[in-house]
Amino acid sequence: MTSDKKYSERIESFDVLRVLATLAVVVLHLSAQHWIDVDVTSRAWFAFNLYDSAVRWAVPVFTMISGALFLSRDIPFSAILRKNILRIATAFVFWSAAYALIDFVAYGDTPVGALMQFFQGHYHMWFLFMIVGLYLIIPLLQKFVGDTALVRYFLLLGLVFTFLLPQLAALSSLVSWEAGSVLNTIIIYSHLQLPLGFSVYFVGGYYLSKRSFTGREELVIYSAGIAGFLFTVFASAGVSAGQGAATTLFYGHDTFNVLSMSAAIFVFARQHLNFPRMGDQARSVLRRLSKYSFGVYLVHPMVIELLQYFGIDTFSCNAFFSVPLLALLVFVVSLAISAVLNRIPFFKRFV
Repeated sequence: MTSDKKYSERIESFDVLRVLATLAVVVLHLSAQHWIDVDVTSRAWFAFNLYDSAVRWAVPVFTMISGALFLSRDIPFSAILRKNILRIATAFVFWSAAYALIDFVAYGDTPVGALMQFFQGHYHMWFLFMIVGLYLIIPLLQKFVGDTALVRYFLLLGLVFTFLLPQLAALSSLVSWEAGSVLNTIIIYSHLQLPLGFSVYFVGGYYLSKRSFTGREELVIYSAGIAGFLFTVFASAGVSAGQGAATTLFYGHDTFNVLSMSAAIFVFARQHLNFPRMGDQARSVLRRLSKYSFGVYLVHPMVIELLQYFGIDTFSCNAFFSVPLLALLVFVVSLAISAVLNRIPFFKRFV
């Protein structure tokens, strides 16, 4: 992006994505609340599966936003260490200690268990470890992202070793354990680590943010995204019913169905959610919501667990209604908490 106008639009579309992805994470965690507790042929499980499948793009899109922002600018690594990695590390220490203390005091965890919880982080904090890992390799990625051919080669390696081979192995294992084992062995023995996992989304976000699309290309991307969503829903339901137990086989970030959903959401936002005629007041509100989204991500499990402590969860009413209604409630409460903490100097550094 060369002009100030385009740069501004890009930031605004990413603000929208941050807010939507944060809400999607809340939906995901509520969908998983009783996902394992009910019969996989029941309507309740299908509702949980439906909502869970619909928001699997959330973390990949967060990663794509970071890749698009960090790899588009020549940011000194010292600045990344000081401003970004230190901020995440500080937030991790504070919130991990808070969750560990709650487990110790309210749920009777042992001192050793609470200490382990502190070092490992609450279940949603795996994202902080992952994003710091990506930040640490930014200097390496910056060396080749200016070369489109190298970026495409990197993404091709990622598509093959992160998505194609693992998904073939997973699908093969449904028919033959031996066939799946052979493919997994090939993946393990390759030791091809750099273009694996979320680095594909990180570099992919940069690539998609720089690329222009024709109307036909957009149609193909959006159609693939819809197909990916439908596949996630019905393949998960079908295999789970066949096995008699819930499966996460098609929920992974390393599946083509989740990749297609993530790419479609990201491209749609870049193409259509810039809102160039947005007024200054609306733009200010959007940026505040985006700013508070990190705090919402950190605090929302605490809100979910507090509601559950008082008997309010996705079993409180029909699952088709309870998930979106509770997600909206948890998001609003968490947003209010984040907004308040952002106004208190001491707590501001942790959100």
